[in-house]
Amino acid sequence: MKRVVLPLGVLLFVIACGDDSSSANYQWAEDSSSSDAVSSSSVATSSSSVTPISSSSRIASSSSSTPLSSSRNDVSSSSSVKVSSSSVAESSSSVVASSSSVELSSSSEILTDPSKIFEMRVPKLDAYTCEEKTNWGDRVFTGTFSQIDLVCTYDYDGEKGFLYVQLNPISCGFALSLIPGYDVEKAEFYVNGKFADVSDVKYEWGGNHHVQKLWFTYKGKVFRYGQSSLGWGGRPCQGMDCLNVFESDGKTYVVNGCDEQRSIPIVCNGVDPDKQIEDQVFDFTDEFKVCEGDQRLKNE
Repeated sequence: MKRVVLPLGVLLFVIACGDDSSSANYQWAEDSSSSDAVSSSSVATSSSSVTPISSSSRIASSSSSTPLSSSRNDVSSSSSVKVSSSSVAESSSSVVASSSSVELSSSSEILTDPSKIFEMRVPKLDAYTCEEKTNWGDRVFTGTFSQIDLVCTYDYDGEKGFLYVQLNPISCGFALSLIPGYDVEKAEFYVNGKFADVSDVKYEWGGNHHVQKLWFTYKGKVFRYGQSSLGWGGRPCQGMDCLNVFESDGKTYVVNGCDEQRSIPIVCNGVDPDKQIEDQVFDFTDEFKVCEGDQRLKNE
């Protein structure tokens, strides 16, 4: 084998190149390591920035989606309930309106039905027994009299209504026959849809011929129900049918409503003693007629 002897210059060149290469290799390794660190740090940074953000985004999403959606639904639901409630309230108010219509309807009915206005009673038959001795020897007359309850219409000076009276027999006298005296137990006056005060209410049987009179005072005037037509012998053929109006003295006429023209016509109904109040029928149809034997018929 031959040995090759290199010149000194070549040896020095090889040695120099070997140092640079290793230094470069070291620097490459260092740079590579540093890049890994940076890359790693970037990953870490990315990881630290992505993960929390993603997490907080999820939280935000969760807090904004679920609760807000729920809250809106609740509000919407609540408002629906309120609307529904107000609808119910409107429905209720309709019922109230309907009810008030019934009330109005009822009040119209009340004006024509005295049994719904007044607290009435069923009059007693034979409530009072009377005995009277006459001047004709020792003869004694005995009679029984019943309670009388009357409902009479009223129509004067723009007011319309009813007068209701309860009358009790309390005495009797004799003048060709027994004539009872009555006391007014109760009197109620109802005009234009409300009760009004009356005073000095009194009732007269009207002697043997039973020509009735019913008096009362209202607004400073005296009113008297009576009969405008009398037949043979001054006898009436029907109940009270007219109304006279006097000044407060009870004598001076304001209106003679019981004249031949029957200027203030009225109708009086008696309460039937044989029926309960709920079975009573009050008919205020004016069926007035001139009695046979009335002077007016004689003059025709």
